[in-house]
Amino acid sequence: MKTMKVNKILATIGVVTVSLFLNSCEDVLDKKPLDLIPENAVWQDGAMAQANINGLYENLHFFSHWNGDPITYNGSENSYNSECQSDMFWGHWLSARGKDDTGWTTSTNFGWDAFGLVRKTNIAIANLSNEENRKAMGTTTADDLLGQAYLLKASFYFMQARKYGGWIIVDEVLDNDGANAGKDENAAQKLKLPRATMKETYDYIIDLCEKAAGLLNENPKTGLLPKGAAYALLSEVCLHGASYIDYFENTVSDADIQAYYKKPIKAVEDLDALGKYSLVSGSENFRKMCCDYDYAPTCPENIFSIQRSELYTRTDSKYVHIHRLLVKAWTSALNDGVTINTSFQSLDKGYKIVNDAQAQIQPDPAMIEKAYYIVDSDGKAKRFEESKLFADNIDIVTEKDRKDITRTKRKLKANSSYTSISDLLYKNRDKRFYATFIYDGGEFLGNTIYFRTGGNYHRDSYTPSSQGREFGSQTGILYQKKIPQYRDMPSNSPINVTYPIFRLGRCYLNAAEAYLSLGNETKAKEYINKTRVQHGGLPALTSESGGELKMIYLDERAAELNLENDRYFTLLRTGLSWGTTDPATGYPTGAKGGIIPELNRGDNPTKKLEIEVPGNYMVEADFMKPNAYYYRELPTPQSDHNFIFTAKKRYLLPVPQSELDQNPNLWQNDNWK
Repeated sequence: MKTMKVNKILATIGVVTVSLFLNSCEDVLDKKPLDLIPENAVWQDGAMAQANINGLYENLHFFSHWNGDPITYNGSENSYNSECQSDMFWGHWLSARGKDDTGWTTSTNFGWDAFGLVRKTNIAIANLSNEENRKAMGTTTADDLLGQAYLLKASFYFMQARKYGGWIIVDEVLDNDGANAGKDENAAQKLKLPRATMKETYDYIIDLCEKAAGLLNENPKTGLLPKGAAYALLSEVCLHGASYIDYFENTVSDADIQAYYKKPIKAVEDLDALGKYSLVSGSENFRKMCCDYDYAPTCPENIFSIQRSELYTRTDSKYVHIHRLLVKAWTSALNDGVTINTSFQSLDKGYKIVNDAQAQIQPDPAMIEKAYYIVDSDGKAKRFEESKLFADNIDIVTEKDRKDITRTKRKLKANSSYTSISDLLYKNRDKRFYATFIYDGGEFLGNTIYFRTGGNYHRDSYTPSSQGREFGSQTGILYQKKIPQYRDMPSNSPINVTYPIFRLGRCYLNAAEAYLSLGNETKAKEYINKTRVQHGGLPALTSESGGELKMIYLDERAAELNLENDRYFTLLRTGLSWGTTDPATGYPTGAKGGIIPELNRGDNPTKKLEIEVPGNYMVEADFMKPNAYYYRELPTPQSDHNFIFTAKKRYLLPVPQSELDQNPNLWQNDNWK
């Protein structure tokens, strides 16, 4: 009897063992194995086939959650950290290995061996293509399952293509007895498959996505991939592929590259043609889309989301890690009467925060200033410190702080109509700012939060024994975008979580980037404006062009997709297609494939935003009138947050030397030779 047991295969392809279990009611003297199911019983039953494919879904988190793509995967979920390597936020030991590439060699493990995942999808594809199985479960069910398998395989291949360029294409179920063909003395040699070129690999992924789009159900059961997900993934695969193929494979014609850039546009048009999805409106809905378990399934923008019920998920669960975004903060730990007056800023009004929060992911204030524009007094969207609002109300002065250290401060002018610099700093911001961050004077978990001097989230407000880097904020601002806010969260508590994998806003920005790369700025602005206006509440782009428009696009994408595992790969991709950016202006320079300044900040580390109360912050009247802010060094060492970017190491990662030694049909990326 043939069973769902998978043979061990050679290291060249990877090792995976799968078995399915089923309870038995047969006679107790029956000695038949009870852990085996006939293969045709699995693949001729839609429910069991779906259960088999469901095990592959968890890998989709690579494409959205901040704890996503394993760019430096070493076998631990703590090393899933592509966005941790970008300029989006400060984080300590969680992602230190990925930020500094000094020690990377051809022996570093970046996850080349993902063939076990491919094998599982190949088993599914082979069985779901079998006419006998399809007839048994029904063509409609079989088509949808086959579409899921194709798209999941495409996602795995895209994950590898982003890292290595060309990978090994495995299109059949292989084992150490050959390709489903019984004993074969040459089977081991046959497993030494050749590495495909970058173009061949991306063409293969595109074909898988297109097959999936033709098979998937438009309106599947909740939790299953819909047809729209195929168009969403296709829009990003083609965008990334176009940039990389154009730069690394110079035998590809300009016409072919243009054809790649046209594919994301067509994919997004096909997505819109389904008539199923629309952008959410309002700051609150934008926030809920990314963290509200009850809202997400009906959210009109979410194409596909991953949800985890509190029945089996806790704040520190694998792939969730809500505790990494939270700091320890509760009233009993505050230095009441010495550095804080809790009578007017208690933390006991709303939900209680977790007490095992690890404070590993905190926003970079410089990134916020860069990406989250304000609507200026002249009606235009600008960075705050480049605005008329700033110039009319702020003087830049050199003064000493409370610890007698000389600082360059942004201070309210004597004739300013504002009495609180926080009101000015956070007025008229991009609406996504309010959905993404916990900021001075804002609300979180039912409490008013203050990062200013003497505030309940200021690190120095805690008792000396509680001033580790987990208490209060290191950077003067925190995230709320991914944090559910519906209950108390004690240590390692149950939590409902949700996060979108594919959503419409991201797809629209993919189309915008494709149009920019094709030189059609009018259409690019049309697609940028969709998220910029609807989500950001910013005025539509009109006359912007050239380097300025590309800079605005990069800022828009950062504001839209913060914590959605996008920034690192976007900077790599556009660093090849448009050139790395000028640190002074943010405009792409046209110098392609060089050092990306946003990812190379060893000499320019994250600074803390310090909002200063000039008077007696123990007195409520003074506390409510902070009049200056400045940026200063973080209060804890951050040698584990230095960014070192070596161009030849980053854009493509190396094929492991151990694989090259085993398989003569592989070849090393040029930048690693």
